[in-house]
Amino acid sequence: MKPALRTPHLFVMAIMAAIMLAGCDLYGQDDYAEQYVVESYLVAQRPMPKIRLSTTAPFNETYQFEERAVTGAEVFVYRYDENGIRDRVYEYAGHASGIYRPLHPDSDELVLPRFTYRLDISFPNQNDHRITAETSVPDTFSVREVIRDETFYQSPEQLEFRITRNRTNNRQNYFIYATESLDPLEENLTPFWRDAADDDIEELVRIRTTIVNEENFDLNPDGTLTLRMPWIGIAFYGKNIISTFSLDDNSYDFFRSQPVQTGGGPGTLSPGEIQNIIYNIDGAIGIFGSMSVLDIEVNVLRPPFP
Repeated sequence: MKPALRTPHLFVMAIMAAIMLAGCDLYGQDDYAEQYVVESYLVAQRPMPKIRLSTTAPFNETYQFEERAVTGAEVFVYRYDENGIRDRVYEYAGHASGIYRPLHPDSDELVLPRFTYRLDISFPNQNDHRITAETSVPDTFSVREVIRDETFYQSPEQLEFRITRNRTNNRQNYFIYATESLDPLEENLTPFWRDAADDDIEELVRIRTTIVNEENFDLNPDGTLTLRMPWIGIAFYGKNIISTFSLDDNSYDFFRSQPVQTGGGPGTLSPGEIQNIIYNIDGAIGIFGSMSVLDIEVNVLRPPFP
């Protein structure tokens, strides 16, 4: 096992891409109304995150965060323990780039699992507008047994692990797998992704799956779950880092409410086709969510046959 602090970056980049697409034409070309966009996620046992604040772009303009960044906002995050008692206030400092960071960062101050974090954004020049949201951070989980972390691509013996079952608001857990290649060379592309790739393979270095429900895993007598990585989630032979993200309600709602109606990736969406995305934010669109994550390094071997 190997912690990969860069891997959650893949997750938030996917979120950002979806927000940018949705912001381009949220209401349609004829009745467009500018909206604030919030982008932030908390990862259990990682430092408090930055918060990106911007506005959407109309249909006929390309969204660029730098051009749409919002400055001068007053940003606070309040932490509540499992009993609903507020025990911490984080004041965020703004920056000309539209990215807000904790005003008094503490290297020992980590996001706590099972705690609730509430976002509050106000604007000195807009007394009547406020942005609020809250997220309950999923419990952490761990590897109980590495059953198989090296195997041949498309072998019946899949990459397989036994993990502990975490608590998430008395509901079943929802996961997303994300894979980051440590050997992203063109000659290392697996057959499926080699056929699907364009000239630029950079986008395949970090890929993610759709949501996987806990009920799709094997529940063992000791309460652990057996996780098997689908081969569609492996784009390159060689060493990869597989990250399993346990999603909070906000992240789950956000991802499950993104219909890709043309059957392809985000690049195939037509303007205005993303509808009814669930944001769980008052006064803005975007995401203020949380997750816990487990990183495992694996090795995918080339098949010993043509």
